[in-house]
Amino acid sequence: MRTRELAGFLDSVLKLENFHDVSNNGLQIENRGEVRKICFGVDASLRGIQAAVDCGADCLVCHHGLSWGDSLKRITGMNYRLVSLAVQHDLAVYAAHLPLDAHPVYGNNAELCRILGVTRKRPAFEYHGQLIGFAGELRRAMEFSAFCDLVRRNITPDIQCLDFGPKKIRRIGVVSGGAGDMVEQAAELGLDAYFTGEPGLLGYTQAENWGVNVVFAGHYATETWGVKALCRLVQKQGFGVETEVIDFGIKY
Repeated sequence: MRTRELAGFLDSVLKLENFHDVSNNGLQIENRGEVRKICFGVDASLRGIQAAVDCGADCLVCHHGLSWGDSLKRITGMNYRLVSLAVQHDLAVYAAHLPLDAHPVYGNNAELCRILGVTRKRPAFEYHGQLIGFAGELRRAMEFSAFCDLVRRNITPDIQCLDFGPKKIRRIGVVSGGAGDMVEQAAELGLDAYFTGEPGLLGYTQAENWGVNVVFAGHYATETWGVKALCRLVQKQGFGVETEVIDFGIKY
């Protein structure tokens, strides 16, 4: 299929125009115009781009792209290494940051809610005037320790749990990635527990101050799900392209 056709399809599904984002979402590097194989991964890092090249891809669809604000103002140093690696191998790079966090069907947070059994989900957690996560309920109340075990089984065994809230929980907030500073919002929403990615001292302090249970499951581990969902979507469309997911299992 044509590269611009793929980009247009993803732009439309993810509704890029609705988001104000430091990431320059969409097609960030173009190739010669054709896509036969797409790799889906979290990061357009050197390893991520090289992995896409090694598996014979013409396009890398990722959550964390190369172009953030004016980060590509100068194509020197690491920018040169990243961009030249993609260009030399005719690899297009497409990025979707906040749109892929917030999407109600294919987003990181929607997928996390599905995997964790969070129902009756509604958009929540404001970031620069946009709601990027969800608040909802477990199908039944459970011990917080049992919820932590659920996360270990279904998301990653490498988690940190802060049990500052009620022993039994049902009302849950979910925001992937580096959203540890949104614990206060979880408290204001009256939630029993908050699930996010990257741990930090501010999140710990907010959880302790507000009496909220928190699970930190890692920035990377909580953001593999959106690109996997996009991969399944593209497979179902019958575009006649190969697809593959790159997952390095990074524990950060």
